[in-house]
Amino acid sequence: MRFSQVVAPGRSEVVEAPDAPLRPGEVRVRTLASGICVSELPAWAEHDGSAPRRLGHELSGEIVELGPGVHGWSRGDRVTGFASPAFADTVNVNARELLPAPSNVPSRAVLGEPLACVVEALSRCGLRPTQRVAVVGLGFMGLGALQVAADRAPARLAGDDPAPLARELAAELGASDVHTPEEAGESLRGTFDVVVEFSGKAAGLKLAGDLVTTHGTLCVAGYHHDGPRELDIELWYRGVTIVNGFTGQRWRLMVAMAEGLRMMADRRLTFEPLITHTVALEDVDTGFGYFRDRPDGFVKCVVTP
Repeated sequence: MRFSQVVAPGRSEVVEAPDAPLRPGEVRVRTLASGICVSELPAWAEHDGSAPRRLGHELSGEIVELGPGVHGWSRGDRVTGFASPAFADTVNVNARELLPAPSNVPSRAVLGEPLACVVEALSRCGLRPTQRVAVVGLGFMGLGALQVAADRAPARLAGDDPAPLARELAAELGASDVHTPEEAGESLRGTFDVVVEFSGKAAGLKLAGDLVTTHGTLCVAGYHHDGPRELDIELWYRGVTIVNGFTGQRWRLMVAMAEGLRMMADRRLTFEPLITHTVALEDVDTGFGYFRDRPDGFVKCVVTP
């Protein structure tokens, strides 16, 4: 097998090694695509130069070998699920953490792990038809969340992001109106029954809180990793319910992934227009650099070994 590992700040190398033996319950998956996630950007950019570190956890692939005690799967089955480290041409995965990929969706767009995170976060919001819903932060995850929200038949679905491309995609994927953060902050304060925050930024979290109406719901789902965050105590006086969009419980994520894959199969949700860049295994550093540099047209990069 070949795999990528981080060896210094912002620098990876490809290593070749024998395949690890399959343990009971595992299958070997040939990687067809593996998404680069912003949550791993610090591990890549800030590596201390000591032991190499392997990354990647958004797998789409094809089963090539079955381990002992595996039933119900066959060689050649396309799958997605939870696998780490996934920046490799093959990876051994617990079969219970995989689901079949829909036959009508290309492999590069079947990334089950982020799909599960999005569907799980939205499942906590109590979305009902006719509500007014806003998504703040229209990156890859936010644009996925917007599609899940659109499927719940809101009366109004707004998308808020500073990037013109993000707003354009949001309009194509179901938003009834889109705004820059400045526009939303000036005219839409207290307007929405449910606001889902996927910006991962302090400013985006503040805007999301400002947009929630009295006794509305604020779902914090963005990846906040770079310092403290503040929420205005005014949210308490307005009776706002604050929901944590994250879970570490695998069973919940598997349920959410199954629902998301059904939506993909039914063409009610798609990642296809969001996969804007592709790199080879040798160019993982280029893929991470896209997150840092944000070139025009960038939303999401996948690695295709």
